[in-house]
Amino acid sequence: MNQRLRPGVSEPLILMFSRRQVETCDIDEPLQLLHRLIADRRSAIEYCGRISLVIDGYNDDPRELFEIPAVRAYLKRLDQEWPYWFFFLSQADESIKMLESCLCDTIEVVPGVASIDIEQMERVLARHFGAMNRLTEKLDLPKEKCEELAEGIISLIHNAAVEQIQGDDYR
Repeated sequence: MNQRLRPGVSEPLILMFSRRQVETCDIDEPLQLLHRLIADRRSAIEYCGRISLVIDGYNDDPRELFEIPAVRAYLKRLDQEWPYWFFFLSQADESIKMLESCLCDTIEVVPGVASIDIEQMERVLARHFGAMNRLTEKLDLPKEKCEELAEGIISLIHNAAVEQIQGDDYR
């Protein structure tokens, strides 16, 4: 197993948001936890790449999470307060893709294929990479650690991309 993915797979920290939290836009409890992760170097390093995001209570909703306005609003509000996702989110699951698709205008083109507003995506990625860079500098981590995380995230995003839908290829 890729060493970079190991903690996210074998020792994940599940950050679960309840439907009640989402619908009331109550970010206080998760924000307290997230702030503790960056409070000291030891905690940050211990939880690097281990957080998996889960939104509970929408399992029976036929929409994708990025299609649910309350979920989008919740994650946008949380993201405004805490942008350090790329340092902490697991690269072994869908957390990064789910977060990014909720923070940008996203539509489902055909079942299982989504289209994300590229300009918004570029702004969100720049914000998250910038926050990750600032955090690794604050923690005095080797530049290689930041580069390793960035390479994994770029690979995830690249692998999720569909160049262009042509004709009847996706029907």
